[in-house]
Amino acid sequence: MPKLAQKRAEQNRRQIEQAALGLFTRQGFHGTNMREIAERAQVSTGAIYTYFPTKGALYESVVRSCRTSALHSYEKRIRSWLAREFDTPGEPFTQRHLAGLAGEIRSFVYDHPDYWKLMYVDVVEFNNRHFADSFHNVPERFNQTLDAQLKRASGHPAWCGIDPGFALATVYMQILTYFLVERLFGGNQHLGAADDTAIQRIIDLALHGLWRKNGAAATIRESAVHGPGVASSVQRSAVESNQQPGKPGKAAVRNAPSER
Repeated sequence: MPKLAQKRAEQNRRQIEQAALGLFTRQGFHGTNMREIAERAQVSTGAIYTYFPTKGALYESVVRSCRTSALHSYEKRIRSWLAREFDTPGEPFTQRHLAGLAGEIRSFVYDHPDYWKLMYVDVVEFNNRHFADSFHNVPERFNQTLDAQLKRASGHPAWCGIDPGFALATVYMQILTYFLVERLFGGNQHLGAADDTAIQRIIDLALHGLWRKNGAAATIRESAVHGPGVASSVQRSAVESNQQPGKPGKAAVRNAPSER
């Protein structure tokens, strides 16, 4: 095929795919017919069948093109994050590191809304047949991409002991879900705070957990872990010894060995 004709054919395919994408993400696969796609693409219905034998074949081609574009952008953003955040040695996955990742996730979601809409269509109409592998073993993908950084995290004396790939994947999915709700579901600050504040709090929870490290919170932790009876006994013991949870009472002070 001459180069000019081949270029024209590629343009026609892209034009048809773009028209189909707009309709599929708005009306769904089964709610869209070839005539509507032809009208939107400004081609004849016969021209569509020149490139795509069935509507199903057109849909699969749209999915492939959409995924290729979105995943190329995703990989580029992740590489940018790695180069920017890990160009110097230091403790990995700090507030700054994860905030940088959150920024890349936000851009990925906001720059490719049709990718996510098409995925939701696929979930409803095809049981996510065309996108399911996107979420297969996310921790392992992070382990492969960030091998050195994750090993450094797991070797840190303060690390909690959990697989760092799992930890990072969990943070990633939480941040991704936050921005999907904001972008596609009209979240409008659905966590009750501006984006920067909400993300900062999500990261803070990931890094530090729910409980403050003090005596008062220890009582609450006992209740959460062992049940309210244990917490009540801790509080009752504190009252009997005239102390606040986490602080020595008068009896304990009186009975403490004195320094000589």
